[in-house]
Amino acid sequence: MFDVWVGDVNIAPFLWLFALIVILPLQLLLCFKAKNKLVRLLPVIIFSVLAVAAIIAVAVSIDWSAMFYLIFAVYFVVMLLFCGVAWMIWFIVKKIKTKKS
Repeated sequence: MFDVWVGDVNIAPFLWLFALIVILPLQLLLCFKAKNKLVRLLPVIIFSVLAVAAIIAVAVSIDWSAMFYLIFAVYFVVMLLFCGVAWMIWFIVKKIKTKKS
């Protein structure tokens, strides 16, 4: 549904793979290794700001570019979902570790 084609190439699968291969492990690494909570939340903050900026761009655009910005807003929300999955994994591992000790 939110496929964006550049020439003959669909970039949606590349964005999903980027989220799975880069965003999820990076967020997991930050969750487990970073002591500062602001550093842990940095990807969430960045993608939230980008999603809000894309939504604002949708609101002020009147042409087909609004659809373009909406698609990117959805992609940023998908990146946020992958960050949320990493936070859930971190939370489950933390709870398992506290039960064992």
